[in-house]
Amino acid sequence: MPRFTILSVIMIVLTQAGFSQGFSTAELANSSDTLQSGKLISTYREFFKWDQYHLALDSWWTIFNDYPDISERLYVDGVTMYHHFIEETPEGDARDTKMDTLMLIYDQRMTYFGGKGNILGRKGSDLLRYQSDDTERVQAAYGMLKESLEIEGTRSRELIMVNTIAAGLMLHQAAMIDNSQLLEDYFLVAGLLDQQEGGSYRRERTRASINDMIMKEGILSCEGLDLHFGPQFEQNSTDPGLIEKIIDAYTLAGCNQSALYLAASEKLYEIDQSSELAHQLALLFIGKDDLEKAAWYLQLAVLDDKLPDETRAEWFYELSIVSLAKGDQCEAITFAREAKAYKNDYGEAYIALGDAFIACRKQLGDDFQQRSAYWAATDMYQTAAEVDPDLSEEASQKLAICVTQYPSTEDIFFQDLKVGNSFLVGSCIQENTTVRSRD
Repeated sequence: MPRFTILSVIMIVLTQAGFSQGFSTAELANSSDTLQSGKLISTYREFFKWDQYHLALDSWWTIFNDYPDISERLYVDGVTMYHHFIEETPEGDARDTKMDTLMLIYDQRMTYFGGKGNILGRKGSDLLRYQSDDTERVQAAYGMLKESLEIEGTRSRELIMVNTIAAGLMLHQAAMIDNSQLLEDYFLVAGLLDQQEGGSYRRERTRASINDMIMKEGILSCEGLDLHFGPQFEQNSTDPGLIEKIIDAYTLAGCNQSALYLAASEKLYEIDQSSELAHQLALLFIGKDDLEKAAWYLQLAVLDDKLPDETRAEWFYELSIVSLAKGDQCEAITFAREAKAYKNDYGEAYIALGDAFIACRKQLGDDFQQRSAYWAATDMYQTAAEVDPDLSEEASQKLAICVTQYPSTEDIFFQDLKVGNSFLVGSCIQENTTVRSRD
């Protein structure tokens, strides 16, 4: 990812509410130690509030050196001033010196007021903000940001999460960290976002920014994910946390036909045997053309007694289609009948039933018996068009084919039958229909 793209994401997040140099100790007040410190504070604050930072600096530095523990506000204001000084100074030694001073301000604040995780995040973010062209500084920033995340955990601010990924991407481009490390960073940040309570627009924007950066860099390739997760899954294939991580990553990367993704999904089903997951697995195996496993998971899915009738009907229909595709015509008939039983106006189920009747015809015996399957199929196609007019064209095409396969009037006569008679089609079709002739 080009650096300007990464930095633009950082600058967007910098504008988010909450990125302020807030402080947690006593408000600024005249020092109880000496009148001198009170005068110094008053002097620098007066200049500071009018943005006269250069005039405020002498008094501020005296307090910084002589009264370092007087107030955390001193350090907050110092960071504000040195942000200004850095931004107005061209690249070069003078700017580098001001950056060193900014780092010193953070270090002394941490010495006297603690908050290591928070301060490291701010230090790392400023290094990345002002010195992203210096690989050593980026590396230092990366270390600070990672340590900040480890300390702060779910309290970590969104900016620190984005900057951690941004710094990692810069180092990845410089061949200083590999794909595996970058993926670890991504999952660390994604996990922290998942663990944070409540909904937040900023959190979702952060997640979107991180996903976008990772995807553009091509880190979440199917091959890269296999290399990263393969050994982990082999060693601990029953770890729910790892399984969830694998499924989330492969879904984001569009790698849901990966063998590892399928294996992880099956392991997840062993842990959480939900009908939804069984159905998802069935669809995945259909995509892999593994119809046996697809049928197996569809049969598990329809067992859920809490399924709405319409959903159960749709899944039985899918089961009928899969069964027919793998050559189990009788099962296809059974499942199509189940589908229309749960949804009597389900036109697709009637179409599927008619198709299964025709596919099953060779089980009926001689040529005349086989042709009787087309009578039963005709009934299904006609019903499909009646209950769902959107299927009229498809049904008409199938009906036209059926007519060409009816027996002749002569053949019907020699069977001691007449057109219009009732007829029971045998085998697993077991459907009462009407004798029809093609002529």
